[in-house]
Amino acid sequence: MDKIGSFINIKTQDFYFNGCSGCDGDCCNGAKGFALSPLILEDFEEVYKNFAIVFGFQDENLRAYVVLNDGKSHCRYYIDNKCSIYEQRTPACKLYPISPYFEHILVDSECPSINDKSGICLSHNGKINDAFYTKRLDNFKDKLEKTYMFYDAINDKENFEVIGNILGIDILKYIKNTDDKYLKMHLDSLN
Repeated sequence: MDKIGSFINIKTQDFYFNGCSGCDGDCCNGAKGFALSPLILEDFEEVYKNFAIVFGFQDENLRAYVVLNDGKSHCRYYIDNKCSIYEQRTPACKLYPISPYFEHILVDSECPSINDKSGICLSHNGKINDAFYTKRLDNFKDKLEKTYMFYDAINDKENFEVIGNILGIDILKYIKNTDDKYLKMHLDSLN
């Protein structure tokens, strides 16, 4: 798998990153399409205190998302052209423009700071530079499979109610009684 949309596999070429300081923050702007980001289970604890965790159905498959913004404006933590909670930002924000996809690692070629010639080396010969590597990438395929097993266990539309819509995706809240720690984090994140 070499490409999905603007995301290109790091094995196809080397990538360089020129940083965020000169960027206009499009990745923080919901109007540009970055309103929801998929989560794996280990992400829940990292995001639920600052961001809403919601569910949605994608082709009849349940998925969890972190709500980055309302789909119309910037993230509420994007203040004075920078992230005001930089150390507590979501895993997707920490990784961007890198995105794991099963056993593949992809880079968003539409990020204005990505190129194949200059800046900090992001990836070389199919390997991520240590400066960009996070523990989220370790055994990502296994983490994703564990997450999908969790989704399968609660994948019944009767377990959810629609609480909104962002970019055409119905946003769902779990409505059954539960002792599950991930569902509790989801519900706490909505308060």
